[in-house]
Amino acid sequence: MASKSEQLEKLFIDWEYAQENEPDSSWKLTCSGKNITKSHFRRDGIIDEDVFSKEKRKVLFISNEANDDDYSAKFNSKPSNIDDYLRYYKTGFDDWKGKMRERTSAIYKIVAEIGIDEMSDSDATCHYAVMDLNKRGGCHDVGNASHIEEYCRYYEDFIKKEIKIINPDVVVWLSAKTYDMDLHIKYLEAKRIDRKIFFFINGKEIPVLRMWNTSCYRCKIEPLPGYTNKITGKLCAKCRDEMKRYNLI
Repeated sequence: MASKSEQLEKLFIDWEYAQENEPDSSWKLTCSGKNITKSHFRRDGIIDEDVFSKEKRKVLFISNEANDDDYSAKFNSKPSNIDDYLRYYKTGFDDWKGKMRERTSAIYKIVAEIGIDEMSDSDATCHYAVMDLNKRGGCHDVGNASHIEEYCRYYEDFIKKEIKIINPDVVVWLSAKTYDMDLHIKYLEAKRIDRKIFFFINGKEIPVLRMWNTSCYRCKIEPLPGYTNKITGKLCAKCRDEMKRYNLI
């Protein structure tokens, strides 16, 4: 049987083809950024399948899109989140302006109930999966996120299949904006039960935590103690609250 990474690669090849052949009528609604083309495609998924397969609580981070218009779209039409996260794992240095890799790793440790000093953030990188809704990427700000919604509408079958292949135990949705737009319910077969959102895969109930974008700095919450970066501390505090709301801790 093909590994999850092999299944994802096959999916991505089909997804790329669909993007390249997207009708102009749809492209007008899904495009974002002057440097983004139909063929721009950022791979993502399980960072280290061997490690991920052994996780007691498999965590998937879903975000809107990468800010590729200002970066990779200028020189590389086929970037990879996997390569970027592995670079952070190997170097321990997050060279992204928004420190997304560093902060998702800190949030992962909250979800996995790993102490702040039990594992470094860079070492945590290999333990989870990451996924952008919009594989083309976009700009530094999603605006009203209408292009994200149109992308989810047009590519919903691909997005649902990726989530099912990864088969997480917990989804951390890194955008309050698109979470509140109910994109997971409208297009991705999630359901709302008692004011909570769940995916259902193979009979498994998968909570979808409502989180902020990792670059959010205006969040009004007290940071958890022990974090040198206040934004990271606030994100982890928010995640802890969501874990409590879903009775996960």
